[in-house]
Amino acid sequence: PAQERWQIDKEALSKKFPGGWNPPKRLSPDAIAGIRALHAQMPERYTTEALSQEFGVTAEAIRRILKSKWSPSPEEETDRQRRWLKRGQQVWSRYAELGVKPPKAWREMGIGQGKPEWMTRKQERTKRQQ
Repeated sequence: PAQERWQIDKEALSKKFPGGWNPPKRLSPDAIAGIRALHAQMPERYTTEALSQEFGVTAEAIRRILKSKWSPSPEEETDRQRRWLKRGQQVWSRYAELGVKPPKAWREMGIGQGKPEWMTRKQERTKRQQ
């Protein structure tokens, strides 16, 4: 029997991604909304390839974002924002332990406050200047 279009597409994707779809880079909900907005405003300028280069993800990830019509309910949106904030705190805490200076917003939240390497260097510089 002849396969339907979705069956052909599903088979092609299973051949392309044998372990399933698992992108190496994750985008924030705000970035996803931005991708959709840019493509909706100027689809000829913000093509799939242009958006993939701009956001640093694969064209397949952009294609999936643009294809999806799902949008979260208000409760889901607040939960997603909370989880994304928690993820950011974990990521920047790990970076701060490695000696990377977190952005000001994360420092104001208390991340990187244990006299990390970048902070001691700053203190030494100010002492020398005085």
